[in-house]
Amino acid sequence: MNEYSPIEAKAHTAPYKIHRYFARRPWNVFRQLIELYSNKGDIILDPFCGGGVTIYEGLVTDRKVVGYDLNPLSVFIVKNMIKKASNQKSVFIAYKKIIKYLEYLYIDYDKMPLKSQQTTLFNKSVKVEWNELTFIVKCNKCGESTLLSNENKIRNGYYSCTNIKCKGNKAVGGYIEPKNCERIGYEYLFSVGYSPLDKKKVIVKFDDKRKSKIKEHILFLKKKLGELGLRTPRDEIPLDWDRQWEDLLFNKNIKTFQELFTERNLLINLLLLDYIKKLNLDKDCYETMRLIFSSSLRDTNIMAFTHQGWQSGKPTTWSKHAYWIPSQFCEVNVITAFKKAFNRMKQSLMFNQHSDYQVEYVDTITELEKKGNILLQTGSIAGSKVPSNSVDAIITDPPYGSNVQYLELSHFWYVWNKDIYQDGNLDFSQEAVANRKKNFKGYKDMKDYEDNLYTVFNKCYDVLKNDRYLVLTFNNKDISAWLALLISIFKAGFTLEENGLFFQSGVKNYKQTAHTKYKGSPYGDFIYVFTKKPIKEAKKSDLKDAMNFINYLDFEFKSFIHNFNKAKKDRNEVLRLMFLKTIPKIEAFIRLNNNIIDSRKLYRHFDKDYLKKMYH
Repeated sequence: MNEYSPIEAKAHTAPYKIHRYFARRPWNVFRQLIELYSNKGDIILDPFCGGGVTIYEGLVTDRKVVGYDLNPLSVFIVKNMIKKASNQKSVFIAYKKIIKYLEYLYIDYDKMPLKSQQTTLFNKSVKVEWNELTFIVKCNKCGESTLLSNENKIRNGYYSCTNIKCKGNKAVGGYIEPKNCERIGYEYLFSVGYSPLDKKKVIVKFDDKRKSKIKEHILFLKKKLGELGLRTPRDEIPLDWDRQWEDLLFNKNIKTFQELFTERNLLINLLLLDYIKKLNLDKDCYETMRLIFSSSLRDTNIMAFTHQGWQSGKPTTWSKHAYWIPSQFCEVNVITAFKKAFNRMKQSLMFNQHSDYQVEYVDTITELEKKGNILLQTGSIAGSKVPSNSVDAIITDPPYGSNVQYLELSHFWYVWNKDIYQDGNLDFSQEAVANRKKNFKGYKDMKDYEDNLYTVFNKCYDVLKNDRYLVLTFNNKDISAWLALLISIFKAGFTLEENGLFFQSGVKNYKQTAHTKYKGSPYGDFIYVFTKKPIKEAKKSDLKDAMNFINYLDFEFKSFIHNFNKAKKDRNEVLRLMFLKTIPKIEAFIRLNNNIIDSRKLYRHFDKDYLKKMYH
């Protein structure tokens, strides 16, 4: 084995920017892993192909790639990010038609008047790039309606009621909390655009006349929807979801996925999708335009907000792995969003045209051994017919415990894309995740996470050739998630390579999300290298039972925390050395107690607050 050397993680190239996906890893790190642990012409597998890094970098480095993922959004994105346009002219023609149709839908409703000092003889209005809106709520202290605008914000989670006689008005030292107030609507505050002369930001407040124009535009759009025989769908957000309990969508009066858009943007997107469906396009071009449309949805929903410290004060979305709805939000111009999404896809196609690889799909591993270079499937590899000993390397980034609810988050796009997904059936029961909340039917704990990981890694062990590598990236402050991952891998039969653990820092300029900005958050991944060797009799272990095992880990973690606090420089190296010391003990213990271990007892002890309690 050539030893992995940590490198500077580079920002995503154009193909990785075509569509939002969650927790995508650095491309050059995975390219190095592929080149270290496989050879040209090898078949490499990613059983959790997600954002497609293993698939794309495998093709670029002349490997044959196999990708499986339960999430149909994953396969939809990957198919498009590896694409080389066979007829770029048809893509541009379709794009121009779509923009013309969008301009028809807006007419002049995306224009705002300029003040006399801002105008010239030639420019008396400017295009609205986005509108700022805020929720109207019923104050729980005075019963009057008030706005949750930034202007009324005291601090995070606390606002001043606009009724000056209310006990919740800041003038009398009071406040209201949005979580205690009923949301009854939203109000347009102001529009933002850029002067065509000097590109300076132009802000125009909404008056009664402009508010009336919005209502007029909505009536126009509803009429168009009716003329086409279309209705506004109502895809309800399930109540038995982790994200429902975490993000309190129902409490915020957001009961359907359609309510994640303003009424105006929802109507425009519905009309736009219908228009794209009716265009006479070849299969490749149609799929490209659907990808562009799907990509634009990330910007046109009410999770968009502005912050002076992010994106130069322009709208940003999905700052968390959550359905996080800001109290003051943006209604982004759909034309602007679609143009940006088109440019992202165009840059990807141009990038791929200069990349030395071809794409030839096959349906089975047997075919892949003879011809073609990619097998891509929606579903779990656990139930697949991939033959034993047919894969040369497995390189993956498995789900991170309860950190990201991939299927729940991706359902935002599912309601728009289900007609074109390769397999539209979503099997949440097989998803290898745990839930943070426990007070709903069907929640999953760390044992469920372990079990679902095991079904995948057990199949991986079967399909991997002897003495070949399973390489994965993982980092989680939740010790139970780390243990669940290791237990599932060791139960499947894999063994950790000697010194097969490295720390890799993340992309520096991506430390911009609410998660990575949080104090103490790990930023980067540990890279684990396991091998498939014929299963021998388990080595004897001095850890004879679960209590003995727990006591051992408690001691090691206490020592780690002591050394971690003393370390002035590379704390990740302290953590890596602790892992290297404990993992062989964990492997030996799991091998000896495979059938009798009560892992739920372990997970209850090493819960998500374990390290916090140990520090205190």
